[in-house]
Amino acid sequence: MNPVTLNKYQLIIMADDKQVVLERILQVTRYRGFLINGMNAEVNTGNNIATITMSVSSERPITLLIDQINKLIDIKSVKVDNSVAQIKQHSA
Repeated sequence: MNPVTLNKYQLIIMADDKQVVLERILQVTRYRGFLINGMNAEVNTGNNIATITMSVSSERPITLLIDQINKLIDIKSVKVDNSVAQIKQHSA
């Protein structure tokens, strides 16, 4: 039996500062089969935009998660920070 190789990704999510946004992101992440390795959320009070940085891992393609998060109503953008993911893969 071959061990499963998990790919690691760092997502940067910009969203409206609403209480339910984080819950929806967590729910979509779980439904799509991604493990959350870490998370940080900050709010810019000037424009009420939250920046959520989330480290996830899965054997599934990251596009499955990005497409679903982008469908959420309060999401402004979702980006993958490849530089962080590559550093983590090389150090593993």
